[in-house]
Amino acid sequence: MVKKLLLVALLASILAPIYLNSQPKYATNWDYYNQYEGRRQVVLSALAGQTWKQGDDPRRRVYLGVVKIFTGIDREAGLHYLWDAVNDTNDWGSFNVYSIMDAVLRIGDWLPPKMIEKAKLQLALNFGADKGFTENHKLQYRTARYLFGQTWKDGPNFSDGSTPTEGMQEAKNWILDWIDRTVTVGQMEFDSVNYHSLYYLCMTTLYDFSHDPMMKRKAWMMMQLLLADWAPEYLKGNWIGAHSREKYNQVTHTILNCGVAIPFGYLFFGDSRFHPELEETYYVGLAAVQGFHPLAIIGNIATDRSSPYVHRETKSPRRGFGINTSDLPIWKYDYVTKDYALGSSYGDLTAVENHRWDVTWVSERDGSTCFFINPSYSAEQLLKYFDDDPKKIVANITRQRPYYKDPNKWIEGSPYEELLQHENTLIALYDIPKHERNGHVNGFFSKIIDERIDDPSGWIFCWADSIYFGVFTLTGKKWIEEKDHFRMTLNDRRTGVILEVAQQSEFSSFKAFQDQIRENQLFVNLKSLSVSYTNSRGDRLDFTHPDKRAVNGGKMIFDDWKLFDGPFVNSKKGSKVIEIQYQQEKVILDFNNNSVEFVRLF
Repeated sequence: MVKKLLLVALLASILAPIYLNSQPKYATNWDYYNQYEGRRQVVLSALAGQTWKQGDDPRRRVYLGVVKIFTGIDREAGLHYLWDAVNDTNDWGSFNVYSIMDAVLRIGDWLPPKMIEKAKLQLALNFGADKGFTENHKLQYRTARYLFGQTWKDGPNFSDGSTPTEGMQEAKNWILDWIDRTVTVGQMEFDSVNYHSLYYLCMTTLYDFSHDPMMKRKAWMMMQLLLADWAPEYLKGNWIGAHSREKYNQVTHTILNCGVAIPFGYLFFGDSRFHPELEETYYVGLAAVQGFHPLAIIGNIATDRSSPYVHRETKSPRRGFGINTSDLPIWKYDYVTKDYALGSSYGDLTAVENHRWDVTWVSERDGSTCFFINPSYSAEQLLKYFDDDPKKIVANITRQRPYYKDPNKWIEGSPYEELLQHENTLIALYDIPKHERNGHVNGFFSKIIDERIDDPSGWIFCWADSIYFGVFTLTGKKWIEEKDHFRMTLNDRRTGVILEVAQQSEFSSFKAFQDQIRENQLFVNLKSLSVSYTNSRGDRLDFTHPDKRAVNGGKMIFDDWKLFDGPFVNSKKGSKVIEIQYQQEKVILDFNNNSVEFVRLF
């Protein structure tokens, strides 16, 4: 069914190949798939030439081994890597059980029967009671268990006592429930620059190897949705805006060391450079081996920035380890242009490794981003995510994640920060209680900023590449120079920040931008912690901490937000119907009846 629908889409592109009234990177579906195949070969060639040695990340040997065997480039070394992996009794977490199961099915014709038999025994042995902590762990385990049960129904049994058939049924139920929940209320581990790619990989594995037509169809549809979810937030290789699960040493980067997803963006969307030397790039090697073909219009959604737009999303309430932490969803707001994007998030933001908001701009230099954070640090916050002894949790977590207690860390959501964004303007307000360990706010200002002016008006004016932006702080500030950035610290517990950003083309000069910002009406009341600011476009933002938000007199009401709402992707919350559109082409994914409809608009 799905293959037939793909054929229909390809035929439609041949019969009516030109998108009208737009600036598509890919003028036809053929253009997209041709360029995608070229990027795929670049990835395969680069990763097949890489090596793994003892002491390296043990996950890397499996992914590199698969690429080497699949391409035939140094197949002997690839077999050695996989033998080493299946013989390793120390590393069989979710990442390895998934990648080994995929390898058995994907390149099994090249693997010695003894290796496959050993892999089967190791997989069964490691299918225990632990089925994962985070959402991506759970999906990897279930993908592997499902396909094991399909492949080896007669055993051996899993170490948790279930038969392969029982394990397969439990995995199937969980996967289908995850899909249903995601398309109804949104993803929990949303838009992670480190883990989103694992969902792609698992869905492609299920699409390629499941014998169940329904599972196969749902996996294909989810793969399209996962990419369509990302595409409106893609800007020249960057994943802009708010994220869950971004690492402490990645959030201040935009080109180098900035997340596993970045090479996936290169593969599926293009409009960026491939850096095979970056950490954990090996994951994209499996995606290139899989060779999944997304809808071609998603490539244009990710790369056509001819007109600025607002894109909104709703994500699922975050659940901790067996704990319901909140009934609040997460709401995301993005404003995207060809030169920059400003993105923010609201709601339940207690998850670890949460990145709340930023402005990111297009640059050939690494670090083209600016944002502020209260580096919060408390047992109360950790207990909303981890299942642990309240008296020991801080010590236990900081032992695993030493950065967590760093007063100058750049990641984690703070319960004391509230935001209001309208297009190119954002207000962040902070009310940090006395019991909070870190009662300050830090702002990240990269050294790639071409010019920075501390103006007597209280505004900080910045010129970086093709944008201007201004930052106003409600209280006094202190600058600290770091290796590759300046850290602005606000030491008042009740404070705030206003940020307005513009394309240089909107003003005749940097001076003209500064003159306009100074003229904008601004009222601040620290006692009530409220701000009223009229930006350079004449839009008035009124915000009183924690939740009185209004734009041009209209209150911001999150209950009305859709699952997706923008020019490219739309879905009413709870409808289970996702519409993906680029100019005259629309694809409707209906998860109620697992149907895919292609519509040509005239």
